[in-house]
Amino acid sequence: MPSGTDQKAIFENVARVLSTRSHTQAAIRPDTRIGADLEIDSVEIFDIVMELEDLYNISLPVEAASDIDTVHDLVAKIGQLANVR
Repeated sequence: MPSGTDQKAIFENVARVLSTRSHTQAAIRPDTRIGADLEIDSVEIFDIVMELEDLYNISLPVEAASDIDTVHDLVAKIGQLANVR
């Protein structure tokens, strides 16, 4: 698991990964919608989730992934699965 695994560090890691996949210049904030605002399609989201699972040594259930719309949703789910407060 990466050092500094608090919510802020998770956000920074998620933002870094998303910025490499985004098809727009949209700012990545907690309320940014991954699909709509960053124009990241479902296949790319799957790849992003896999990368973050490896980074945090977690497994994100498929049903949980379908509930993720915003960057905050993704950060919160990773924090929950990685036991970060």
